[in-house]
Amino acid sequence: MDSNHTTPAIVITAIDDCASLWSEVLLGIEEEGIPFLLQHHPAGDVVDSAWQAARSSPLLVGIACDRRTLVVHYKNLPASAPLFTLMHHQDSQAQRNTGNNAARLVKGIPFRDLHA
Repeated sequence: MDSNHTTPAIVITAIDDCASLWSEVLLGIEEEGIPFLLQHHPAGDVVDSAWQAARSSPLLVGIACDRRTLVVHYKNLPASAPLFTLMHHQDSQAQRNTGNNAARLVKGIPFRDLHA
């Protein structure tokens, strides 16, 4: 299951049709100029889904979300240790910065403070 997508993109797994709840994260990725591929799954564990997304992404970065939580994962991290975890109640700036940081991981540049 390693890097099975051909287009260089961050792979995002939306569990239970939740993508619209996390639009600020998607905008943060777009701001950094990194493409993403959105795929939908009816159910699943967010952390494991993010790690599987990272494993399938040519850019080695994966995201998964459900209605409560969003997780950013990197292929070279242990499956149980995601890079960022964001709760839905966090403000829109934290969500946007999480998207920026997922893209910055791809670029290899410093992360933004989630609450700056």
